[in-house]
Amino acid sequence: MALFALFDRRGQSFDAALFGSILGVGAADVWGIVIVTIIVGSIIFLAYRPLLFSTFDPEVAEVSGVPTARVDALLMLMLAASILATMQVLGVTLVAAALVIPATIARMLTNSFARMLVLSTLIGTAMGFVGMNLSYHLDVQSGATIVLVGAAAFAVTFAAGGVSGRRRAGGIAAH
Repeated sequence: MALFALFDRRGQSFDAALFGSILGVGAADVWGIVIVTIIVGSIIFLAYRPLLFSTFDPEVAEVSGVPTARVDALLMLMLAASILATMQVLGVTLVAAALVIPATIARMLTNSFARMLVLSTLIGTAMGFVGMNLSYHLDVQSGATIVLVGAAAFAVTFAAGGVSGRRRAGGIAAH
């Protein structure tokens, strides 16, 4: 509330800032999301091996000559850019869930990092599409609806995945 008062944001409600509002998204916001998506996608494509290596085994990556501190900083910058780009649509409180749920579902479905990247992108896209349509038809906030669709998808995947999916998501090797 203090930030709204400070920056005199009368066009947007406090609920819209916390939980997102598709009605508050302008052309500049869409272009920002497109640009961040292209940049992050390009970085992941170009630096796939160092990102993979330093993410899953930072000690060995550092010994092998991968600049893990720089790779970590790059990951943090990509995450920050993604959060800032999507904050208008999803809202402050729901951004984390929308970033984590697709990756968690994908992790439960596969052990391959490359497949996980593709699956999480497809799952996130489906979550967004279904959530936006439900949001429109139910006349509720878009961010909350998208995350609820993701939570339902997670629950179904968790229940259907059994012990092996849970172990995979937890990073526990199956014996």
